Amino acid sequence: MPRWIIALSLVCALSATLLGALWATLLPARAALAQAPARESRIVQCSVPASRDVPWQVGSGFMVLGDVAQHLTVSAPALPLQAVRQTSKAVPTLELTLSRPSWLTPVEWRNAWFEAVVYPADRSPVALREADLTRGTVLPPTPNDDETTVSAVFPALEAGWRPSYWEVVLLLCVDPVESLNPLRANGRELRAYARQPMFVSKLRTSASAGLATSLLAYLLLGFAAMQIHQRQYAHSRALLGSGAPSAYGYALRPTVIAQDSFGYCSLSRFQVLLFTLVLAGVYAYVMARTGELPNLSTSVLTLLGVTLTGSTLARLTEGSVMHTQNRMWLFGTGVLDPAPRLPRWTDLVESDGEIDVTRVQALLFSLFAAIALVVTGTGDLANFEIPDQLVTLIGISQAVYVAGRALPRDSAKRLNEEVAAIRDAEARALANPADATALKDFETARNAVAASLRDVFSERFQDMRLRTLRPGDRVPPAVEPA
Repeated sequence: MPRWIIALSLVCALSATLLGALWATLLPARAALAQAPARESRIVQCSVPASRDVPWQVGSGFMVLGDVAQHLTVSAPALPLQAVRQTSKAVPTLELTLSRPSWLTPVEWRNAWFEAVVYPADRSPVALREADLTRGTVLPPTPNDDETTVSAVFPALEAGWRPSYWEVVLLLCVDPVESLNPLRANGRELRAYARQPMFVSKLRTSASAGLATSLLAYLLLGFAAMQIHQRQYAHSRALLGSGAPSAYGYALRPTVIAQDSFGYCSLSRFQVLLFTLVLAGVYAYVMARTGELPNLSTSVLTLLGVTLTGSTLARLTEGSVMHTQNRMWLFGTGVLDPAPRLPRWTDLVESDGEIDVTRVQALLFSLFAAIALVVTGTGDLANFEIPDQLVTLIGISQAVYVAGRALPRDSAKRLNEEVAAIRDAEARALANPADATALKDFETARNAVAASLRDVFSERFQDMRLRTLRPGDRVPPAVEPA
């Protein structure tokens, strides 16, 4: 199997992992939908509205959808809606905020009953039939004297792949209190209703849109990385030979996309990459689910702000651990391999040849936040929240990480001093070749610097070249292939 196919499979697996928690969250809802009957109940718990010019009678407490359709075709909506919001939950859900009509007493308002039906948007509202209507479920509201918010759920609409448009009708059914008229108690007379359009994209379609968005963005980043890091890939192919992946397969590695200018996989860039891909997928899912651009919650904006700020500050502190003169001497003598460094996963948690706990902390908390965004944000991105403590921990980890990059590192300081010492010893030995003390100082400094070079530069350090290095030895500059 070609290497690029293997690499692409790994990328698909990574994207599926980021959005996989979405499916785990939605499975219970999907199971409930699978067990639901093909046809919803044809009865709503409201009485047929009585004419105002006849005496009140005891209501039945329900009516069939045929009566509902007939009523909707001959009357106009009279229930004002204050705010309407469609959520992106596993089951199509509409949240509606209603104000109490002036003709309804607070006592009747608190005892009101709500029902919801839906019909295709292409049906004429003056020619509705019973077969056009599908009953939904209104979750019990918690009204106050002036307004209430209800959630209307429509599990029967979750089928197939294609999106669809519907008209939701919310029915207000009033049960007059006994003190006003005991004959109408438990009647639940239909007194008013409101219409609201609703866009429904199937769950599998929306989830596919989110996954495809993240995957497409990642593939485009990989293509850009392939164009930028051609020299690095050529070095990788020279090292691995026939076992090297294709150029595109190499560029699809997250470590390659998130590397800095020195060939190290940057933790801050990896965090930005992670949140960008996850948020793009979640945003595309919610937009496909609701048919409109979703709002971002304060938690999402804070999370992005913390990671972007950390990445920007880390760039400001980005630089080589070596002084320019020392770096040039190491390359000129051949002690350091001038070939491009290959980024590794260990770069995310490694600093100066050892595990950096602050990096581990920042990485773990970022992964927790990304998983929470997938699991919770897909249901309601506008109201997605993560604990303030987690945001604070991520911020502290970013601050410590950036401060650690900005402050002088002991190993880098020690290495620069040791390389400066061997350069001085070499200069004295070259100035007076007969000076045995200068030659001995050069050999002593040469042996001492080996451990520090190995810790900082790992595989780029040429140990054998350092062991055989003599004062004045230099390697010719490498010639790039035509």
